[in-house]
Amino acid sequence: MASRKGGRVRRNQVMKSHGLALRSAGEGPLLLLLHGLGSSSLDWQAQIEHFSQHYRVVALDLRGHGQSMQEGPFDVPTLAADVARWLDEQPEPAWVVGLSLGAMVALELALQLPHKVQGLVLVNGFSEFLLETPKEQERYAMRLKWLRWFGMRPLAWWLGRELFPGPDLAQVRHTFRGRFVRNKKKTYKALLEALPGWSVRARLGTLWQPVAIISTSHDYLPLARRVEQFASLPNATIHTPDGHHAWPAEDPAGFNHLLQRILSTH
Repeated sequence: MASRKGGRVRRNQVMKSHGLALRSAGEGPLLLLLHGLGSSSLDWQAQIEHFSQHYRVVALDLRGHGQSMQEGPFDVPTLAADVARWLDEQPEPAWVVGLSLGAMVALELALQLPHKVQGLVLVNGFSEFLLETPKEQERYAMRLKWLRWFGMRPLAWWLGRELFPGPDLAQVRHTFRGRFVRNKKKTYKALLEALPGWSVRARLGTLWQPVAIISTSHDYLPLARRVEQFASLPNATIHTPDGHHAWPAEDPAGFNHLLQRILSTH
């Protein structure tokens, strides 16, 4: 896909590097977009179109997702190391935007390759995934049960209802379900089972970059818990828009406005 502004074409092309599939458009400072579990770079199309006017926007498929490599291991440090290999070859540091699993990968990336990360925007992210409360344990167990008992298509139906509730989000819900069922059940299960026990919380104090934490009003993790998880960050701000877990897809215009404000501030 290509778009035109002021007579100049901005490319939005898919390429492969180090086993990862990437969509790239625009020229300027590097803006790297990392999707959530079971999603892909397709989820960032509204951001690619908006920000490629002034940035070189790259959205990639993490290992086990989309058109990227499907071989394990699938733990968060390995997913981040894949991205680090690509980012280390780029001529400039990047602002890294991550949603959920993508936010976890973004944190690992900043710890593995700090000189190539200019700043972080973490959307409904975690600094650790420990399933400490009964509600968190129940939600995680429910996802595994739907996966084991019913498979990817019914799980897509259930997750679509959880992530995008209400009649006004019917089209977004439909799009999400159509993309989610493309995941391989075995790979998705391996990704999901690799999350519990992951933590970088003890190392957050070493991150000198500005970090914008976005915690929506109807996310899985209450605001107080998220503030607690990220309290040791030395240079962080928090933003609390109204929305659900996958807010960038739910309200692209609202997310783009907030992200533009964050980037402009720094």
